[in-house]
Amino acid sequence: MALSNKTYATLSGGFFCYFALIGVFMPFASLYLDAKGFNALQIGEILAVVAATKIIGPGLWAHLADSSGRLSRFIVFGCLLTIATLSLVFVSHGFWPVLLSMSLFMLFFNGILPQLEVLTLRSLTSQSPAYSRIRLWGSLGFIVATLVGGEVLSATSALYFPHLAMVWIIFLTLVSLTNQDPIINFSKADATVSVSVFTRFMHPGFICFLISGLLMQISFGPFYNFFALYLRDAGFATSDVGLFMGVAIVVEVLMFYAAHVFFKAWSLNRIFALCFLITALRWLLTGLFASNPWVLALAMSMHAVSFALYHCACMAFFQNYFSPTQQNRAQAIYNGLFYGVGGAIGAILTGWLWERSGSGQSSFLFAAGACIIGLLFVVFTPKLISQSEGEMVPGEPRNP
Repeated sequence: MALSNKTYATLSGGFFCYFALIGVFMPFASLYLDAKGFNALQIGEILAVVAATKIIGPGLWAHLADSSGRLSRFIVFGCLLTIATLSLVFVSHGFWPVLLSMSLFMLFFNGILPQLEVLTLRSLTSQSPAYSRIRLWGSLGFIVATLVGGEVLSATSALYFPHLAMVWIIFLTLVSLTNQDPIINFSKADATVSVSVFTRFMHPGFICFLISGLLMQISFGPFYNFFALYLRDAGFATSDVGLFMGVAIVVEVLMFYAAHVFFKAWSLNRIFALCFLITALRWLLTGLFASNPWVLALAMSMHAVSFALYHCACMAFFQNYFSPTQQNRAQAIYNGLFYGVGGAIGAILTGWLWERSGSGQSSFLFAAGACIIGLLFVVFTPKLISQSEGEMVPGEPRNP
């Protein structure tokens, strides 16, 4: 399928705006909650519940989206619900109202990404290398929002975090109105011959894959939820958060652009193993050298592997392992278990360790340990048979 310029622009714009909002939420939500007077444990609890919404949000309409094929409609619907619930954050005060409003806001926002991912993969079909070229616009949106957000909040107050988030969700809504669903004929054979989703979920190899991914996301808990506070305690300014995040996103963009080179040369197993090793090293450096900007910059540059390459590998895994009619449910599992359960556990453990030890170092050392355990599950993951061409996933590259 030839990808038109309009389709490329709308899909890229969708990723740009979606991850721009993530670029506001991830580094600055903890500062916003801190400015509202919450302690580290309370912040961890709120962000843990927010992360847990990724378990529910993607699954709310995954089955409906798979059945109808009208992904663009569900994306717009999710955007409108996100705007409505984000409005509640502006008027929420106190622990429980803030927890409820932020959870509802992220519940509907988290349901958007799986639909956007599947819409992109369906639009590309055989042009799978183009996925990373589209997805890199999400990274660009993240860095723009993080850099701008850091400057705006430094000049004003962290309490303006919801205002920045509202700007980007409105932009995402406008872009999403231009999305078009590709015409795909799901044959009856695809529905009857393909192995059921449940059977594929219960394969020992897939379970090992899920556990390793869960541990990877748990390890990101200190970074996703407390990195801005960690830098502040180390003596850095709020604007420096944007600079460090900028390093991570620049290398992330470069990796998305060049990721296909790795997939031509290495098997998925080797790529996954590399991601876990590099990520463990990244958290060790972050935990042990918090006051050294050059070492921190080096650690942030490893984001290219620990996030971008790992994400592309996961997308390749799901695209090969599940049929087109199972993709949304597969994405719901990916976002729900990895980012939902893993994110919630990571947030609550990080908040607990931080409050108990009085610093963030123990949290990052714990994160490194989680990656090492995840690596063991990668090494011992049994091979899986994909839905297409009898390919082994993960496994050695097939000979041409």
